[in-house]
This record gives sequence, structure tokens and C-alpha cells, in this order.
Amino acid sequence: MRTLWVEASPKQEHSLSSALAEAFLHAAPADVVGEVERFSVWTDEMVTFGRDAAFAKFAPLYGERRTPEQKQIWSKVLAEIERVRSFDRLVVSSPMWNWHVPHALKAWIDVIVQPMASFTVNERGEHVGTLGDGKPVQLILTRSSVYDGSRHDLQDFQRPYLEYVFTMLGYTVETLVFEPTTRWTSEEREQMREAALERARAAGKML
Repeated sequence: MRTLWVEASPKQEHSLSSALAEAFLHAAPADVVGEVERFSVWTDEMVTFGRDAAFAKFAPLYGERRTPEQKQIWSKVLAEIERVRSFDRLVVSSPMWNWHVPHALKAWIDVIVQPMASFTVNERGEHVGTLGDGKPVQLILTRSSVYDGSRHDLQDFQRPYLEYVFTMLGYTVETLVFEPTTRWTSEEREQMREAALERARAAGKML
């Protein structure tokens, strides 16, 4: 049993979303989460889906041959997909940045979401995930403030996006949301943090 913890905050030990994920995993039964690998999307070793990767993605569809550079980056993309596939469970912790996910998390998602490699399309034009294969993914999301309600058509870009993407990839998704996390006094911040950590621990124990 192996769990991949995808950490979307660059603040690490100073991040509430990271602290909540750590509390969740520590409280979970050892035989359920097994060996946990902590993976930051901010690492310099992360695959970058740039120009060569974009051309490599579409070359076969257009009947074109990949260049050596394109073959090299595409092999890294496929290797990352297979690395993720090797885990039995995912935990994704993420803050909200400007009403969406941090750009580094989106960049990683752009690597692992690839037609024929992590999903296909059936005869009805529906996406069918082949990466998750029904495995669980736990989303742990924080927001510093709630939406102000001024735009009813713009309610949430963080949770629906992540839930849709991982469901499309074939995962079974569970979500914990903590909001609003902004508090103006140190006492209020500490109370909020302790309450959130307890809730995360309780969710972990339920696995």
C-alpha cells in the first residue's frame, strides 16, 4: 500500500493546507495509507509541459514524427503518469490562490492529464479515466476567505475543478474544505487552526 501526498502550497511547514494533510495522514490507519511519499509540485525536478511537450502531444494525431527533443520530453511525461499510477491512494492538499489553485498544481495536472495515457473517450464522446482505476483521492482545501456573492455565476473554481479532473481520471474523490481561514488576532488564528486540525484528524481516522 502506497500513498502519494501532492502538496500544492510552497509554504511547507508554514502552510495550513499542508499541516491539515499531515494531520489527516498521521491519524489514518497505517494499513490503509501504507508508505506515504510527500511530493511538492514546487520542486525543480517536476516535469515542465512546455513547447516541445505540446508539439509532442499532438504530433501523432497530425501524422507527424516527433523530434528527438519532443521524444525526450514525452518520455518524461509518460514516466510521471506511470509514477502516479503506481500509488494506491492520493492526497492533494491545496490553498486557494486568486479563486483557483496555485499555478504549480495546475502545471502538474497539465502533465498527468493526457489522452490515451491517463484517459480515453468512449463512443458517446465521454471522458473515461484510466489512471485512477477507482482508487481514492482525498482533497484537502483551504480558502482564506469566502466568496462575496457579487457574481453568482462565479462561485468556486478550486473545488469543482479538482473534483472534476480527478474524477475524469478515474479516481473516487472525497473533499475536505476549510474556510474562511483568515483571522485577525493570533488567538483567533490559533483556535481556527486547532479546530481545523482536529477535523482533519477525525477524517483520517475514518479511513
